[in-house]
Amino acid sequence: MAEPVETPRRNLTGAVVPAVAVAGLAALGAMLMVGANGGGGRQATAPRDCIQQNVDAVGGPIDLVDSNGARVTQADYAGEPAVIYFGFTHCPDVCPTTMYALAEALAQPGGYDVQPVLITVDPERDTPQRMHEYTHTQGFPPGLAGLTGTRAQVDAAAAAFQVHHSRSPIPGAPADEYNVDHSSLLYVVDGNWRTVSIIQTVNRADPLDPASPLVPASPESIAACIAAGLERAPHT
Repeated sequence: MAEPVETPRRNLTGAVVPAVAVAGLAALGAMLMVGANGGGGRQATAPRDCIQQNVDAVGGPIDLVDSNGARVTQADYAGEPAVIYFGFTHCPDVCPTTMYALAEALAQPGGYDVQPVLITVDPERDTPQRMHEYTHTQGFPPGLAGLTGTRAQVDAAAAAFQVHHSRSPIPGAPADEYNVDHSSLLYVVDGNWRTVSIIQTVNRADPLDPASPLVPASPESIAACIAAGLERAPHT
């Protein structure tokens, strides 16, 4: 059985994560764009934090292990759009908050049928069994795939997607109890494993005020970014 996951607070703590995420976004030279015609006749407008320009330079091959211990590469997702998130199962708030929001986004009427994927940045603790338990947490996206591997395999996947992560000791805690600071982004890839949009999942309430509270991206924003990316993806 999965370990109980505390319902995350809506005002997130730990400014290191979004600060790293913002640095990653700046490195991409991201600009916002508007999507074309939407599914079901609607028009998808990319939200403020949805990145679409130059995102095809982000991402690359993966060689990981699924929750059954089987090898997984990008070829296993051929022809199937996916939404990828890098996190870890001991994450206190940002990761579960993102998974709950993603589940709501994917459940919205008229949304796209995509494969949700969680890749750990903490393979030392996130074994295949642990990933299996965590990905079946109530309220997480149905069919969520949990991928892990060796440290080298995970680091290679994270580097391909320009994910920043580092272990953060907990003062006074044993060495095997620690946090992992990491960028918090959802990567939308098309059926050819090409990144078509990226959304930052934690933002400042006031983008002009770095001291304003941290708030999670809404399910509506996530759904709109998924749609905007896939609608403008080359159909090849």
